[in-house]
Amino acid sequence: MNAYQRAVKEIVDERRANLDSGYEVWQNALREHAELKTAYSAYQTEAIKKAQKLENDIESARQKLKAEIERLKLDKNVLEPPCRCKECNDTGYVNGKYCRCVIKRVINSESENLVLPLIDFNEAQKTAPKAISKVYTEAKQYIEKFPNGDKPFFIIVGSSGTGKTMLASAMATEMMKRGAATVTVSAFDFVKRAKEYHTQFAVEDYVDLFTPMLDCNLLVIDDLGTETMLKNITREYLYTVINERWLRKKNTIVTTNLKPETMLERYGEAIFSRLCDKSLANNFMIKAQNARIKTQA
Repeated sequence: MNAYQRAVKEIVDERRANLDSGYEVWQNALREHAELKTAYSAYQTEAIKKAQKLENDIESARQKLKAEIERLKLDKNVLEPPCRCKECNDTGYVNGKYCRCVIKRVINSESENLVLPLIDFNEAQKTAPKAISKVYTEAKQYIEKFPNGDKPFFIIVGSSGTGKTMLASAMATEMMKRGAATVTVSAFDFVKRAKEYHTQFAVEDYVDLFTPMLDCNLLVIDDLGTETMLKNITREYLYTVINERWLRKKNTIVTTNLKPETMLERYGEAIFSRLCDKSLANNFMIKAQNARIKTQA
């Protein structure tokens, strides 16, 4: 059973438990309150008559039952617990595909899906180097437009120590506050996940950490260009993720030390053109010295 199947089972089991709990409360109430039992019996009788088109009678019985439930101060949400997900009604599936609630549960339940630390956006902005302060302003607009922004890609280019990772972490933290199912990975971790998926996906009890990078609302890839270039893995899987998210216009943040010409040479035209697509990507070049070295000096 993979992570998605486990998530569906958890959702269905929780729904069943909620219904069972509500049924138990209801049965106890019927045993303890004669008036409620009488009203319920009358409602059942009129419900049977519904087949004979006696709508007024059944509506009258429904209102009497409702009044009795309210008089006894019974919680309707306990007696008839609403589904947590209105899209799939807590079945886990919509039109034969995993519902968004399943995808979000999988992503949020896997601790490995958050490699970067959680950082408060406003606090990070206060201490940000001057060279990147303008990008914080753009980042705030990007966040506020979620999930309907016209440019879902946010690419930050700059040398080490310019605050790229802190900004990306702060953006991810703020997006999570707004309900975005988020995956953050370093470029090294990305390749590690891709390699495991490529070589071990058939192993029993294997936990798929690659697919959430396709499904999540927000993906952050930090330090692109520092990863190992593995044959048939690095470039191929990076293209799979970037292209899928580009086609589906899913929010994606990438930080990198690579200049455009180096990125093109390293990854090829297909990946480069998607990351630099002006119609879908916000691209920022940070020009500043390494703040960590300056601090030590």
